[in-house]
Amino acid sequence: MARHASGPVTVQEEPNSIRTAFLRRATSALERISANVPAKDLADALSAPTDAGSLAQLLSRSDMVGAAINDLDPLVPALARNVEHRQNLVERAGGTMSAEDAGRILGISRQAVDKRRRAGTLLAVREGSDWRYPLCQLDQGEVIGGISDVVRGFAAAGPWVALDFLLASDTALGGRTALQALRDGDREAVRRLIRIETSDGFA
Repeated sequence: MARHASGPVTVQEEPNSIRTAFLRRATSALERISANVPAKDLADALSAPTDAGSLAQLLSRSDMVGAAINDLDPLVPALARNVEHRQNLVERAGGTMSAEDAGRILGISRQAVDKRRRAGTLLAVREGSDWRYPLCQLDQGEVIGGISDVVRGFAAAGPWVALDFLLASDTALGGRTALQALRDGDREAVRRLIRIETSDGFA
């Protein structure tokens, strides 16, 4: 269980107290890291387009932050690389939107959007405590045909893996991404690739 100066943090504490405790620990960790990183490398991290990107870029570089971060937690670089990869996916997807925004584009209610997500016909990824809907799956106010195949095909692996699959180019698709192939109407080729990707290697 995580601890701070006054003892263990519990969910029963006031939300503001928990936020204060978290900020204290996070600030302390960042102060230790920034004190051991050259100014040029900090400037490189600042070149990221978002606050989260700057932090992820810095923390993902174990060679950059060295012992300062490994002393805190040797798993941090790997976790930060995952955060950075997810942020890159969101950028390549054209961003994400809320259920309300997705509903407005599709001409349906938020509840209907949530229903589609649960049914696996609309792709949503977790960002914090919210479900967010990648813009790339929509075209002219409609969900691109075949998105449901991808969501359901990677249901066990999770929506972030499904999004990664959509946006990764593949020689099996002639160098196109799965998303491009779906936009081209080549749904069966994407289905075949899903079967290959989710098989035990003997497909």
